[in-house]
Amino acid sequence: MIEECARALVANRIRKLFLLLVPRGIKTHSSRARLRLCKRSALVMLQLLTFLLEKLSLLSKFKLFESIWPDSDREQERRAHRGPPPLRRGDLLEVPRTIFTHFGIYLGDHKVAHLIPDILPVLTNDKRLISTVISNKRLILGCIYRCATVRVDALEDFAYGSKILVNRMDTVMKNKALPNKDVARRAEQLIGGIPYSLLWNNCEHFVTYCRYGSASSLQTEKFCECLKSVIRDQRSVILAVLLGVVSIICFGMAPWTTLPTILVPFALWMAASKKEEEEEGGLKYDLSLYKRGDLLEVPRTLFTHFGIYLGDNRVAHLIPDILPVVTKNKSSIAKMVTNNRLLLGVIAKVASVRVDSVVDFAYGSEILVNHMDRVCKQPALDGDEVARRAEKLLGSVTYSLLWYNCEHYVMYCRYGMAISYQTYQFCTAVRKIVCSRTSSYLTALCGVGVMLYLGCLTMLTALLTLLVSFTIWMAA
Repeated sequence: MIEECARALVANRIRKLFLLLVPRGIKTHSSRARLRLCKRSALVMLQLLTFLLEKLSLLSKFKLFESIWPDSDREQERRAHRGPPPLRRGDLLEVPRTIFTHFGIYLGDHKVAHLIPDILPVLTNDKRLISTVISNKRLILGCIYRCATVRVDALEDFAYGSKILVNRMDTVMKNKALPNKDVARRAEQLIGGIPYSLLWNNCEHFVTYCRYGSASSLQTEKFCECLKSVIRDQRSVILAVLLGVVSIICFGMAPWTTLPTILVPFALWMAASKKEEEEEGGLKYDLSLYKRGDLLEVPRTLFTHFGIYLGDNRVAHLIPDILPVVTKNKSSIAKMVTNNRLLLGVIAKVASVRVDSVVDFAYGSEILVNHMDRVCKQPALDGDEVARRAEKLLGSVTYSLLWYNCEHYVMYCRYGMAISYQTYQFCTAVRKIVCSRTSSYLTALCGVGVMLYLGCLTMLTALLTLLVSFTIWMAA
């Protein structure tokens, strides 16, 4: 029924557009055939758009490597094996999804009130149809149209097959939780249709208002901080200049191409300069909090960087660096590794285990201490043994982004085994994208399109296209 409503809406729009393009009185067979072709193409494009939105948003979540909350994924699994805790009316429930965490308020009798985007109330007034479980297509179209509802669903429908976490935000929020009966009463008062904003009015704003009295979203704050760090990166200035030059070459010298080429890089450069000023007088690190052999973590834009504290304001860490290949000048190599040196080191697959100060290691970010102790099953070694291992490995090493990075280094030093949870999560995310039925359809379509475009439709190319698509289908 949902897809039929969507098809009807798309078909109505196509019909209006077609009537504008085709003169009145012309009702030929070819016109009707073109109309049917337009409908089919629009529906295929709608399905592909939904798929791409899901997969691109999954790729943008490579901050998967760091949780918003203090607990880790392994800790969540251990809690899940113990069985779900007893639920009380007014409890705040969390359900980890692929790219976000969904929230709701437990009302008792296996019912949960939660805010969720939904396009269906715009298309129909059939309450029975609207009350069915919201699919991904309904949700994504609701996000685009910015319409949502606070609705009551069964506990199983709310969880949608995922683990349920209870009242975890109580340890994160500054405000104390209200009495449970007041929380449930607030949630019930807000049931119904409301405007939706992915950043400023989502399910987390709803539950924090109900339970703590103030609407806020830690997921939104984290996303904005990530976006701000990307904008303030000096490489964004270079990219903006290059795009501006390309637009001038392609579309000619005009005010609408020249002015953005000048103003946008200048604004980004000013933002980057402000970031440098903030970093110079920004975070000051209390060295008394760190002990010799501690594992230090620094959250970055796309990943988390790791190091081992050696004492006396010194941190040993593995970092890609191209400079030792280019020069043997130790004074130049000893300087802090820049982004350009790091990226070229990743490409050349060369790195070094080096010792830097805490300030240079952190690079203006917050430092987490021994956070992996709650994730790794192996007990941590003695601090002096950890530091001795870290010092023993100082020098140049072969680098691999997936199979030997800074996390492998610190895990070997502290726990005796070289593993990387970031690599595991990256491979899991790629597997979800590649091993899907829609990917097999797209692979088959691309294969057929390439064969027809190049005119190489042979038994070998057709068999290759079929085998690749079939392999992805079976993997899905």
